[in-house]
Amino acid sequence: MKKFKKAVATVIDSQTVYPAGLAVVLAIAAIVAQGGMTRGNKNQLTELFIMMSISVAWNLIGGFGGQFSLGHSIFVGIGGYATAILLTYFGWPLLATMAIAALISAALGVLIAFPLLRLRGPYLAVGSLGMTLAVYGWMINWDFTKASSSYQIPIEFSLSVDELYQYVVIFVLIAILASLFMVRSPMGLRMIALREDEAGAASLGVHRVRSLLPFWAVSGLITGMAGAFYALQQGTLTVDAAFNLKFSLDAAITSVIGGLGTVAGPIIGSIVVYYVRDFAADLANWALVIEAVIVVLVVRFFPRGIMGFLYKLRTMIEAWAHSED
Repeated sequence: MKKFKKAVATVIDSQTVYPAGLAVVLAIAAIVAQGGMTRGNKNQLTELFIMMSISVAWNLIGGFGGQFSLGHSIFVGIGGYATAILLTYFGWPLLATMAIAALISAALGVLIAFPLLRLRGPYLAVGSLGMTLAVYGWMINWDFTKASSSYQIPIEFSLSVDELYQYVVIFVLIAILASLFMVRSPMGLRMIALREDEAGAASLGVHRVRSLLPFWAVSGLITGMAGAFYALQQGTLTVDAAFNLKFSLDAAITSVIGGLGTVAGPIIGSIVVYYVRDFAADLANWALVIEAVIVVLVVRFFPRGIMGFLYKLRTMIEAWAHSED
């Protein structure tokens, strides 16, 4: 029994693989597996990966930073509409246009963060929700964006299902690596210090707004690029769809289910939520009830999400494996 416990402990210790390396391996596997997928599978996974990237971006400030924002639908909409408008009026190369659209969203993230970071807790959530509604109201009445009519992505810039899938896989990988790098950097440590004890961090010279602005910028950039991919997948955009509050709520729900403030949390949470919805799609109104019950159960019994439960389980196994007979 003692040898068996040591073997288990050795296996657990050997599995401390760098998250970045694991993310790269999974991304390569997703691209290689593409050959055995149907067109429908690729479309579904593309939609899942877009949700995943938005969740990773939201978790960067909502999970690691403790700032519960409901404004990320703004970045999705701006990224999508900026891509459509720039392609229509200028006809620039697709990837360059998407990058510019993402940078516009990043700049907007900084602009939004300036007033919002003066708020705390529920006030920040309500403030970000107010901004979302204000931007939605502006866009739905602006003739330049065709107001409430649909905006078509120029057909010559459309991507095949295979191309879109590959680009989105690479994009999700970049989003995860960017989030991981920022959280593990000195900037990330300052942000986490502010989340845990703002007064204590301030006494050590950590400035709240200055420390958090880069994370809002990166979060806006990732979400804006996700919005650009969303626009390409849909082919047409409407204000109701692109600026839907559902994007912000989904990001928060998936992060809570997977585990707030963890790198893998939004990824696992997105997979769970997406496939629960897919399973319950034929149950009409019961689908929302099932999703709500799952959220309540996770919050009640696993307040740190699925990743928190796995960390706890791992700690228990390690303690058992290292214990003496």
